[in-house]
Amino acid sequence: MKEYKMRPYRYLPCILLLLICLPAAAVYAAPTDEIRDFTITVDVNEDASLNMHYHVDWEVLDDSIGELEWIDLGVPNRYHRDIAPLSDTIDRIEDKGSSLHIYLDDSYGEGESVSVDFSMTQDHMYQIDKWVEGETVYTFTPAWFDGMDVDSLTIRWNAEDAGAWQPDCFEEEGYLVFETSLSAGDRYTISVTYPNDTFGFAPERQAGGAGNGGDISDGGGSEDFDRSDTIWVLLIMIIALGVIAAPIIAVIKFIRWFAGGAGFGSDREDKKITRTMIEYYPNCPNCGAPREEGKESCPYCGRSMIKKKEVVEESQIEDPQKYTKNGTYRYGNSPNTYIFVNVASTPAVRSHRSSGGSHHSSCASSCASSCACASSCACACACASSGRAGCTVKDFFKRSIHEGRIRVRSHEG
Repeated sequence: MKEYKMRPYRYLPCILLLLICLPAAAVYAAPTDEIRDFTITVDVNEDASLNMHYHVDWEVLDDSIGELEWIDLGVPNRYHRDIAPLSDTIDRIEDKGSSLHIYLDDSYGEGESVSVDFSMTQDHMYQIDKWVEGETVYTFTPAWFDGMDVDSLTIRWNAEDAGAWQPDCFEEEGYLVFETSLSAGDRYTISVTYPNDTFGFAPERQAGGAGNGGDISDGGGSEDFDRSDTIWVLLIMIIALGVIAAPIIAVIKFIRWFAGGAGFGSDREDKKITRTMIEYYPNCPNCGAPREEGKESCPYCGRSMIKKKEVVEESQIEDPQKYTKNGTYRYGNSPNTYIFVNVASTPAVRSHRSSGGSHHSSCASSCASSCACASSCACACACASSGRAGCTVKDFFKRSIHEGRIRVRSHEG
């Protein structure tokens, strides 16, 4: 009788297929949470720091992995102070530098919603002479979420003394109001520009500057944690993501290539820049009232204050490279002439294009690429967790991630 010999390598393809399919199933699972409203109100202080009020309406869609007990929310950087809970739904807030861990007053299950409000003072948010000499620019990217949608994102920025901003927005009750919605993984960036002498701008307190953080409360605040634990946690997470993501990416690339569709990742985009020159009357031609900054009609008689409005080409204006991003900018030395810039991105035409949505980079890559820059991005929780009690990642890293946070107790009454 012929002896049968086991050949384990025959089963290797099956094992690899299981390793690929199981993580893929988890990646494409339905979202467990959704943010209905994410509103941030910003006021600039005399020292150029920002008073920021956050409001978040969070809905639990599925509690199969556990009820919602905490929220990790990304903030621009570690240079913040005076963190204060403003809603009774917050039990306490713990500061982790680039994110805030918000413990809720209760557990929230499927179909339930919770609203949280808190405030803080944020610094190191601007860059002096970033685009134009003599002007300082604040750049702000609120936290984004790789696993859920944000139905409504609103940033309300105090409009007083603001010289230019982007993208386009409207003004309401003295605030520039930027509105959008975000799909899972999307992010949204705004910028507001001021003359250099408007506030107490200091080179050492610029975004990405070499400040020592001495103005942070609680003895250095977010620096008071075990760095070695955090480094090990990040290394383990990056390795785990690499092991899981590599085969998934390879399979998806092959399937899309085989089907003749677009490759993995977003298609190349062509950008069309439209510049509109707008010249205003310094005084209303009807009643003689002076024009109010940011208003296109007379506040007294309603007459249009626009004297001339036309689309211009690069060759018709000076320094066209200054006007390449969405926004409204003063033109030349005239106080009444502006350039409105609209940048439209259109996907390059490609045959057999897949009808699927654009691809968003993974947590590890988006955080590494975005927060390494000098802008005021908010990676931390954006790529982190939805705050679910049953999340195995949370349970595994709970001690390392939460140890040493600054605790801010909820207000009384």
